[in-house]
This record gives sequence, C-alpha cells and structure tokens, in this order.
Amino acid sequence: MDNFAFLLPVTMTLFGVVFLAIGWRGHAAARAWSAGFLLGAAGFLAPILPLPNKLQSLFGNAVFLASFFYYGEALLRQFAAPRITGLRLAFCLLAYGAILVVVVGLESLNLELAVSDTAIAALLGVPVMLVSHRARTLVDRVLVGVATIVVIDILVRLLIFNVFIGMSDNLAAFASSTYTYYMQVSAGVLSVGFALSALGSVAFQTLDRYRAEAERDPLTGLFNRRGFDAAVAALSPIERHAGVVLTFDIDHFKAVNDSFGHAAGDSVLTSLAELLGQRLPPQAIIARFGGEEFVALVHSMPLAAGTALAQSIRAEFSARDWRPAGVEHAVTLCVGLTSLSPADLSIHDGLARADRALYAAKAAGRNRVMIDAGEAYVPGLRVVTTADRANRA
Repeated sequence: MDNFAFLLPVTMTLFGVVFLAIGWRGHAAARAWSAGFLLGAAGFLAPILPLPNKLQSLFGNAVFLASFFYYGEALLRQFAAPRITGLRLAFCLLAYGAILVVVVGLESLNLELAVSDTAIAALLGVPVMLVSHRARTLVDRVLVGVATIVVIDILVRLLIFNVFIGMSDNLAAFASSTYTYYMQVSAGVLSVGFALSALGSVAFQTLDRYRAEAERDPLTGLFNRRGFDAAVAALSPIERHAGVVLTFDIDHFKAVNDSFGHAAGDSVLTSLAELLGQRLPPQAIIARFGGEEFVALVHSMPLAAGTALAQSIRAEFSARDWRPAGVEHAVTLCVGLTSLSPADLSIHDGLARADRALYAAKAAGRNRVMIDAGEAYVPGLRVVTTADRANRA
C-alpha cells in the first residue's frame, strides 16, 4: 500500500508535466489536463501528509474536486463543447460546503466519501455526456470510453464500500482502510489509461491542426496547392476522371492592391472564396493556388452545368459593390473550365487545359468564361448583367 501511496502521485505528476509542456505551446486542453493530473497527484498525497485527520480530509477533498473540475474542463475544451464553467464552479463550491459540514460537524467518513465520490463522478460524468457524441476518431472514442470507466469505477467503489461491505465511520481509519487500498490500485491503473488516451487525443488533434495549417490557405481557409492535391488523391478513380475543373482569376488584381491597399485586396480575395464556397456544390474541392488564382474540381458535373455555374459566379462577383471594402471601382473575374477525361494521367492535365481556357478569356477582353474545346476555346453562354453594361460603358 505504501508503494501505491508514493508511486501513484509520481506517475500522475509525470503525466501532468508532459501535458504542461504541450500546453506551454498554446494547447488549452493540454493545460487543463496538466492541472487535473497535478492536482490529482496532490490529492493522493493527502493521507500521508503530517496533518490532523480533519485537515487531511479537507485538503484531499479540495484538490480532488479541483482535479476533476479540470478533467471535465479538459474534455470540454478537447471536443469544443459548451464549458458551463459557472455551473461547474458553483457545483464544486456546494459540494465542498457539504464536505465541510460532514468532516468538521458530523465527523463521518462514510458521509464524506458519499458526498466526495458523488461530486467528482458528476464533475467528470457530465462533461463525458456532453462530449460523447463529438468523438469522431478512434482515439477520441477511446478517451471518452476510459473517462466513462473512471466514472463507473468511482460509483461502483462507493456502492460496494458504503452499502454492501461497510467500513469504519472514523476519519482516522481512512488511510489504512480497504477502501483506500482499492482506490489507489484502481486509480493507479485507470489514471495511466486515462492519461495515455488523453495524450493520444491531444497528439492527434495537434497533428491534425499542423496538417490543416500545411494544407490550408491562411487568408481564405480554402485548400492550398498541397491540400488540393491531397483531397483529389482521396477521390476514387472514377471521381478523378469525371466532372469539371474550373480556374478563376481576378482581373487586374495588382491594380486593386496598388490603388487601394493590400487590406482591400484581401477583402476581395476572401469575398471570392466565400462566393465559391456558397455557389459551388458540397462535393467541390476548392483551393487558392496563390495570389488571385483559385481552382475548383467538381466531380460528376456535366460541362454544360459547370459552364452555367461559372457564368453565374462571374456575374455575381462582377456585380458586387466593392466600396465597403475600400475599392472604388468594379472588380471582374475570368473563368476557364474543361471536362475531366478518362485519358487524363492526373488532375494536372485537366488543370492545364482549364488554365489555357482562362488565359484565352483574358486575351478575349476579360470578365468572361471560356471553355476548353480541344483545339479552340469557346466562350460560355454569357449572362449579361447591369454591371457588365456599366463595365463596357
């Protein structure tokens, strides 16, 4: 038992330090995990501290409540769930008030354990229920599963020792009780599983964040070239060879930056990204390749439907009033598109054809859609808007 008394706090402290190192780099959930494990380690030291029994009980209960508060906080942050911080803090204070009454006034070990165990089970159990439907990956489901086992273990332990077996009601009997031995053994096993599953979830989340940063354009949130290639590679061979590829380029974008500033230019870029996200179908893979160049792959879309969609996007973008963004004149758009072909060796064959159609649109006067037709480039059926007439005027 003495081995557990020393080994468990050491193990939990090591995990707490590991999470603290991860949290130091800006991971909020890792900081909460660190606080939970470090406070838990302090709680398991309470029975061996040179303090009177009542102070041992009050100290141990205080840090265990705080520990499970932070475990719950870590879960809620990990899965971006509502944190209900005020309610959880109020519950902690009420629970500790009840423990004060039981320990100082009634001096009852059984009631103390009943209140304390019920409280810490609720502090972890409620967050588990709030995040259970948010666990998408295997490692996240393992974390939620282990947290659930921890809650069940607390409640089963309480039921066995308070109802079926019974134990001395004297506060001084806690340190040498069978309950304490069982608690340290089960906590020794479960704390390692809990820490490892939490560490795995944090690590996978961190890797996903870094991967997203590597594959996403920071300004628009769309895929960059690397992300586009990865998303296309995930498609089936049929999807990669059936549909349309569209390339978009803002006309005279450098003049927008030079005349109205880069903040205005950024507003134009993000507006186009939002428009593409709104108007292109959900299966579209959209990317910003750099500067004012955007591309999209829409698998399973016929060329005629893609042309109509491209014209509607061009018309809507060109008709926008850019004055709120600080741009004092109209901004127009060229689109090139082509059909994907089973003969394409890769998506880059289709992109090259769409790019050639895009340059043909610019050469033909800009603010237009061009379709790759093998040896020639065909203008898409044009929807003439008021803005088009004003631009020609």
